[in-house]
Amino acid sequence: STGSSGINAEYGEHYYITNNLSVVAMATGSTQLMSTIQQVEITSQVIMKVTRHCHHELEKQLDPHVNGVLLGLINENKHILEVTHCFPLMNSDTDEGMEINREYMLEMERSLRQVNIDYQQVGFYQSTYLNTHCDRNFLDSVFDYLEEMNEAIALIYDPLKTKLGNLSIRAFKLSASAFKLYKEEKEFTAEMLRDKSLTYENLFVEIPVVVKNSSMTNVLLCELDQMTDTTSFFTLPTSSYLEKSIQLLLGGLDEINQDLQKINNHQRNVYKQQTAMMKHIQDRKEENDKRVKDGLKPLPEEDLSKIFKDLPPVGRLESLLSSNRIASHCDMIEDHVRSGIGKLYLADSFMS
Repeated sequence: STGSSGINAEYGEHYYITNNLSVVAMATGSTQLMSTIQQVEITSQVIMKVTRHCHHELEKQLDPHVNGVLLGLINENKHILEVTHCFPLMNSDTDEGMEINREYMLEMERSLRQVNIDYQQVGFYQSTYLNTHCDRNFLDSVFDYLEEMNEAIALIYDPLKTKLGNLSIRAFKLSASAFKLYKEEKEFTAEMLRDKSLTYENLFVEIPVVVKNSSMTNVLLCELDQMTDTTSFFTLPTSSYLEKSIQLLLGGLDEINQDLQKINNHQRNVYKQQTAMMKHIQDRKEENDKRVKDGLKPLPEEDLSKIFKDLPPVGRLESLLSSNRIASHCDMIEDHVRSGIGKLYLADSFMS
């Protein structure tokens, strides 16, 4: 995402504020933040460690999706979560790998405490490609961290978008209604979503991210700014980025189509069951009328719930996540095309 830079006059620090171009809306009304955190401040050293971790794994052609732990502190007076340190973790879904990560985390926290560095966990970071992070595993990770600490965040870094010249660092957490609902039920139904007024737009909350630098770093940035090639601003957007975004968008639409087919099949099965139930009631009534005419006792009433069991409702969580990704891809494509149209008109005027 694009952003703007400036100078903090009070502290003499340079900062970079990322724009909130996410499809995940800021919390309003019933989806207020679960804490008082209104902003995330992250040092440039932490960003360099995150980017180096991701690109190091890419160079080795290992797992492109990396993750790690964020450390820092919470400024309750200013309602700011400060991320001052981080360290990587091993990607593993096995019990042995998870145990190694737990031991490594404890050892790192113990070592950082000895050298007087912030050791409190404030969340985790994860790399993603073109906003494909919004899946069930990401939801589970955010939920687990929030259960341990109410102010925990998930920092998402997109190396592909950053490679195009736009730093992509975004912070997320579950909305209050989504956290409460997911704590009660792991599968969302249409009735639950309607009662909680929960949609793909307010499933997550995006918190503004501010990157802060030291005074010496500000001096270096000023020197580098003078050396910047201004002609790079006229570089036209690459078509490969747009093509990948459209491919992911089409994939999300296929997922939504499959979910709609499941819902239609469920409604068809419910209709068949209701038809069979009505037929059973009518047949039993006719049989009892016939037995009464013959002087026999009518058959006792049956518990229809034992004969016709309720069909399990279709879960809406996957479709909710797919809708979130689709909206995110649409926003990315719109932002990418918007920046390219102006350059195309400008290039056309130069050529003519």
